[in-house]
Amino acid sequence: MRKGLIILTAIVLLFTFCGYPLAQEQSEKSVVPARTAKGHKGDKGLCFSVSGLSSVGIGQYEGGIGGKYWISNKLALISSIGVNAKKNTSSSVVGYTEPKNTSSACSFFAGLEDHFFIKNRISPYLGGGLRYGVTNTASYNPVPKVNPPPTATKKTTSNSWTYGVRGFCGIEFFFADWVSLSGQYQIDYLTGKTTNKTFLVGGEGVTNPDDIKYTTTTLGMGTSVLVATFYIW
Repeated sequence: MRKGLIILTAIVLLFTFCGYPLAQEQSEKSVVPARTAKGHKGDKGLCFSVSGLSSVGIGQYEGGIGGKYWISNKLALISSIGVNAKKNTSSSVVGYTEPKNTSSACSFFAGLEDHFFIKNRISPYLGGGLRYGVTNTASYNPVPKVNPPPTATKKTTSNSWTYGVRGFCGIEFFFADWVSLSGQYQIDYLTGKTTNKTFLVGGEGVTNPDDIKYTTTTLGMGTSVLVATFYIW
């Protein structure tokens, strides 16, 4: 009995991962087209993504959550919300304030994935869509705790928002009917505005410098992304 189960399991695994067909059943009524993975019209999934890891690509780390809905056997609607927050603190000198840098970001994306085919649980795809993001950074400089110079810079901030388009390519691998892992590389074309502010220690007759505002356009911000999709509907 145990040997029979082992042999049957081996045949099923061989069919699943190598694409070899199973022997046909004697009765045609029992033959049902195998659906070894999702990726069909009407399928819905919950997506978790991570991007910008130093070990897999370039760019700032960002984690996100989103959804995927297959509108046909080739096309899938996708959307995501990405968030990022980090803080770097340096050792302070005795008698001075602690130097540190903080940053936070939030982005929104919606687009389409065009899958070429699904074979042996593997599906290559191209895609694109629209992206909007907001980023805030702050840098705190060390200044004397006692009698700091009024004109010393204690903090600088940078606040920006961007919008634009994103293109990407990748491969989705279906581990099972309900879960897949995708690896993709994406490139953004973004434009937006940035406002930089400088804050002085201040004192009598000392005012902060005027804000600096400018428009930015960026092409080619490449980032590698890993996406885990759970098809729970």
